[in-house]
Amino acid sequence: MRDLDRLSATEIVQHQKVDHAGRLHEPETNRFDYLVSLSRRSGGFLNVEEYRKARTEKDRFPDHVATEGTPSLVLLFHPRYASNFSFNCEGLGEWRGKPAWQVRFEQRDIRRSMIAMVMEDHTYNVKIRGRAWILADSYEVARLETDLAQTIPRIHLRLDHQSVEYGPVRFPKSKVEIWLPSSTELFMDFQGHRFYRRHTFTDFNLFSVKIDQQISDPPSYSTE
Repeated sequence: MRDLDRLSATEIVQHQKVDHAGRLHEPETNRFDYLVSLSRRSGGFLNVEEYRKARTEKDRFPDHVATEGTPSLVLLFHPRYASNFSFNCEGLGEWRGKPAWQVRFEQRDIRRSMIAMVMEDHTYNVKIRGRAWILADSYEVARLETDLAQTIPRIHLRLDHQSVEYGPVRFPKSKVEIWLPSSTELFMDFQGHRFYRRHTFTDFNLFSVKIDQQISDPPSYSTE
C-alpha cells in the first residue's frame, strides 16, 4: 500500500444478460478511462475512490447497475479490516500450476461491511464470505472469490458472486512491482436483473508520491 497513491488503467466491461433458463444473451462491451485513488483517513483506515470516463457517448454501465470496489476487496487482509473476518486455511492447493494456500474467510459483523449497495441515497451493507488463493512462495494474493453470506430481501439481492484474478505489474519509472487486479467476473441476481459481467484492466500507469508528480482529477471525471 505504501507504493500506491493513484493508478490509472483502461477498463473494458463486458456485460451479458442471463435469462430464466440460464442462457447468456449477446455481450455488450463498454470501455472506460479508469482512475483509482487511495488515501488514509483518521485512525489508519483507507479510503479508495474510483473514477471513470467513458470512451464514447454509448459507453456506460448497463442495466443501470454500476459495479465498483474491485481495488478495495483485497483490503480484507489489511490489519485494519482483518479483525472483522474469520479465516480458515484449507490446505495447500494450486493456482495456475503454482502452489497456493487456500484460505476461507467470512465476515463477522455486517455493520462493519466493506461492500455496500447504494440505492436512492440508501446504503445496504453486504455481508460476504469466500476463498482466497495465496501463493506459497511470495504470499501474494493471486485470486479472490466472494459470495453473499446472507441475501438482502428488502432490495431483492439474491446472488452476488465475484471472482478477481491478480497479476504482477512492473512500473520501471518507480522501480516497483505491484500485484493488481487483471480481471473481475461477476454473477448477480438483483431486483429482477440477472447478468454476468467481466471487467478487464490493461495499460496501467502508476502515479506515486515517490515520483514527485502532482496529479489532479480531470474535470470530466465523475464518481459513479
